Amino acid sequence: MAMEDCCDEAHEAQELIRQGTYDLPRMTKVLDSERVFLLVDEGTVRRYKADLTDEIEPQINELLSRAEKGLQVLLKRESMLQAKVEASQSRPSSRATATTAGMSKIDVRRLQMLARQRQKLEEEAAQLQAEVDAMELERAARKK
Repeated sequence: MAMEDCCDEAHEAQELIRQGTYDLPRMTKVLDSERVFLLVDEGTVRRYKADLTDEIEPQINELLSRAEKGLQVLLKRESMLQAKVEASQSRPSSRATATTAGMSKIDVRRLQMLARQRQKLEEEAAQLQAEVDAMELERAARKK
């Protein structure tokens, strides 16, 4: 039951991060564009680029704040899950082995499948966390 709760929490965390960062590739491509037309003088291009920056910056800040809020929620969930893990580890382990010994093959397979799924979700959460960290570093670098 605790394993399912952990998997559910990890899945919800993954969905929360995806919602906060789903538009990042498009926004990055828009911001990386340097020149639009070679037939327009450089001053016009700079003026339009500044206008575009003024128009897009609030949206970027909104996405970053959503990502930061999502990160805070994930940190809270992580601490709650860590507390659950510590609480379950402090219980006698003989109870866990007795439960597994009494389980049917289907239940054991399901438990193994859930463990693999949990590991995949943890790896995916770590990748998403790395992306969020990279975004924060990039944002900090742009502010300087």
